[in-house]
Amino acid sequence: MTLGFVGTGTISAAMIEGLCLKPGFGDIIVSPRNTEIAADLAGRFPNVTVATDNQDVLDRSGTVVLAVRPQIAADVLPPLRFRPDHKVVSLIATVSLDWLREVTAPAASVTRAVPLPPVARAQGPTAVFPAEPETLALFDRLGTAIALDHEAEFDTFSCATATMGAYFAFAHTITGWMTRHGAAGGKAHAFMAQMLEGLGSAAPNEPGKDFATLSAEHQTLGGINEQVFKAVTKGGIMPDLDQALDGVLERLRRGRGL
Repeated sequence: MTLGFVGTGTISAAMIEGLCLKPGFGDIIVSPRNTEIAADLAGRFPNVTVATDNQDVLDRSGTVVLAVRPQIAADVLPPLRFRPDHKVVSLIATVSLDWLREVTAPAASVTRAVPLPPVARAQGPTAVFPAEPETLALFDRLGTAIALDHEAEFDTFSCATATMGAYFAFAHTITGWMTRHGAAGGKAHAFMAQMLEGLGSAAPNEPGKDFATLSAEHQTLGGINEQVFKAVTKGGIMPDLDQALDGVLERLRRGRGL
């Protein structure tokens, strides 16, 4: 497989790093738009080459990953000339499959995917729609591909990825509180990092339990975990987060199709 990237940002770099963790992956062609990232990838991995421009990426690739910012997609993609044998994988959050198929015609197949930064370590899930076999295999190499059934479901999964920054802000809030109350900053960070890693492994290790069950099991009636849980939730959920996700979903649906 010769894999091309139109757009060389953080997620493209993470995918390339993950794909190159083990030797044997085919040639990778990256666009020169982000000169620093493109040069770094080409310098570290012998199978990565920097193209002269975006069209050169397409001309030299069989599978093309579209990873440009949504704000410039309508300017960058229409001038490109796709081939009938191209397989297109879009990482652009707010554009619909119908629009992508129109702008990449006559490409053979078009899929949408939402990989996360941990793919750089071949970890984590990637939502994929439609369930194109080669695309699923690509993201299984980078962690776990999750095949979705329809585009509305894909939008929901995309919204869930919008919580990454809030997750780290949650940890930052706790470590900040710890340091204000006498803990050394380095120790607080190490403690929280390992605590969250341990808690994160609970769900994969106990797939028969939903998150509400795990939440209940990590509280003692009348204990300090229950005290914090009741303070930050209402009816078992975090209402501010729930509303924030509604806002993201509205934004994605409003933006689909440009």
